[in-house]
Amino acid sequence: MSFDWLNKFHKDMEKPADYAEKTLAQYRLGMKAKGSIAGVAIVVDEDGCEACQALPAAAVYHPDEAPHLPLPECSKGRNCRCVYRPVMTYQKNDD
Repeated sequence: MSFDWLNKFHKDMEKPADYAEKTLAQYRLGMKAKGSIAGVAIVVDEDGCEACQALPAAAVYHPDEAPHLPLPECSKGRNCRCVYRPVMTYQKNDD
């Protein structure tokens, strides 16, 4: 993945209450600006809770439709290590 440096970013910190809203808004703006962002994926932590592990692994969401992290039923709450990642148009073309 081209964004390997992102794998640790936001994972080891408590998520602010507005993590989902702010992060998804940034990706939404990138899409609206006709950038290279095709959507949003959720990278589930290998030690993620059952709720997070149940998310579809290859799902790409529009930011308006992405589940909000942390998930309401996440047992780790704001310490959830699952994160949003952009899916770029060139990545979708490779699939």
